[in-house]
Amino acid sequence: MNRSACLESLVPHITDQLVVPSVSGQWIWGHLTKEHDGNLLLGSMGNALGVGLGMALGLPHRKVIVIESDGSVLLSLFNLPTLGALKPDNLVVFVFDNEKYSGSRISRPSATAAGTDLAAVARDCGISHAVEVRDLDSFKRESQGALSRQGLGFVVAKVEETLEHRQAERSTADLTENKYRFVRYIERTEGKAVFRGRG
Repeated sequence: MNRSACLESLVPHITDQLVVPSVSGQWIWGHLTKEHDGNLLLGSMGNALGVGLGMALGLPHRKVIVIESDGSVLLSLFNLPTLGALKPDNLVVFVFDNEKYSGSRISRPSATAAGTDLAAVARDCGISHAVEVRDLDSFKRESQGALSRQGLGFVVAKVEETLEHRQAERSTADLTENKYRFVRYIERTEGKAVFRGRG
């Protein structure tokens, strides 16, 4: 299964959701949804799940989507027990597991290549609807179900390693500009001030 094909299948379902991708998926996602002001591009590993969880708790009436990788989740496993304990019913997590650390110039096996089952770990942490999928049709079915229903969703998509993200078109906006674009989107859609600036 190809990660880009999975991400492309999500695009038609994106309306006003808030989307937090980890670094390995953000370039492709940012290119596919460059007109969506609800993307918060972090540019770092290990942070998307924690940021998305906080966002889901702070805005419980908004659907929040986190796009993760196996390497990023493994770097921040402490998020899973917290997620399982709090269970925000407006959060959906997609973990793209290629069994490799391949976000930048290296390509080394991750723990999932040696048998770590991230869906099983999530279930053991109290995330009852944690599933693993291995083909595009299953991904579409699980993702559409998770996006349409209330309840915490956790979908691990087993994908092949591709290096297309290294050649993906980069945004002309930097991460700071994206942050303020995202904040202004929250202000517009929520009708409240988030940041008034300094001075």
